Amino acid sequence: MRAPSSFSQQLTPRILAPVFTAALGVALFLLSLTQPAWLDDRIGPGLFARWLSAGVIALSTTWFAVALMRRDPADSDADPLPSRAEPRPSPRAGAGLLGGVAAFALTMPMLGLVAASALAALVASWGAGDRGLGALTLSGLAGGAAALAVGLSLLPPGARLWPPGL
Repeated sequence: MRAPSSFSQQLTPRILAPVFTAALGVALFLLSLTQPAWLDDRIGPGLFARWLSAGVIALSTTWFAVALMRRDPADSDADPLPSRAEPRPSPRAGAGLLGGVAAFALTMPMLGLVAASALAALVASWGAGDRGLGALTLSGLAGGAAALAVGLSLLPPGARLWPPGL
């Protein structure tokens, strides 16, 4: 059995990732405030950027809470049951999530809601790791389809769903 690790030694690596992800989410939220949420009767790039960055903040806050509640099996007196090794979080996951938010915010004015959402879903799916080309394509199509459904059902008729000129 391993020697129990100190609380700060085991906690620090687990909480740094969600804290930094939340900080980047806050920075993206502040950046989104510089962009208009509505342009006349059309949706502006700031609206979804705000929603997505707020989602990043909410998810990283939940991740932080789970990390605080989770116990390290090495700290218990009993031998842990044999189980599969837990996968180590990859820096690619955070980059994919934040890259998806940034991709959406930067491409929405040029590509429209549907294509920008598909691209954001594709980048976020890449960040999830171990995805083949088929899974990435399906994620992008699902993101575009969800944006199309929201655009047709909830947004005003002038909302830019497509690139300018279509």
